[in-house]
Amino acid sequence: MSKGALILLTRIAVPGRVKTRLMPLLSGAECAALQKAMTLDTAYALATLERELFIFYSDEGPVELLDELPEKARLYPQKGRGLGARMYNALDTVLTLGYKDCLLLGSDLPLLDPGEVAKAGRILEEKDIVFCPSTDGGYWLVGMHTPFRPVFQGQRYSTGSVLADALACCAAHGLRPGLGPVRRDLDTPEDLAWLLAVKAANPQLRGRVMDWLQTWQGSRG
Repeated sequence: MSKGALILLTRIAVPGRVKTRLMPLLSGAECAALQKAMTLDTAYALATLERELFIFYSDEGPVELLDELPEKARLYPQKGRGLGARMYNALDTVLTLGYKDCLLLGSDLPLLDPGEVAKAGRILEEKDIVFCPSTDGGYWLVGMHTPFRPVFQGQRYSTGSVLADALACCAAHGLRPGLGPVRRDLDTPEDLAWLLAVKAANPQLRGRVMDWLQTWQGSRG
């Protein structure tokens, strides 16, 4: 199959189960609303690309809560214990269908530019694997042509060495990695403060996350 694929990993937005690192700054309901806004903004940005879109969700709540996703998206439950296993299993599931390559990313990416995802796809055309670094030392996107389990094994996720460890793994196995654009995830109160500053400096920004921020700021008086 000549067409490429995209995987969005996300979580069903159930209060008290998602974005808990933002608590107690945010309530459980506010965390869930932010999670849903980021998931929808990211999904609709990805739906503009010329790739088949798959959304793999974890089981915090009923799948009916994902009803607002783009119609073109194909939904699958995540499988595996731990983030590395879930990422590998998702890539293996999709690449086994015959796509020429697949890019995988998460939903903690406010204001995602689909052009950056497309750029990662172009990099992958000349490399064995592509990573888009995040500012915390990890990566917000990984892409490959064939499933490669070792890069997801033994990783210390949520640490500052995730990308470095992945690149070392690639070197040990003779893979040629490429690096795409850098972005910042939204996981912590510090990340939320950064996003508020971005919003203040760019009042023209639109989207569900921006609407959520507006409502949240209004509720704080």
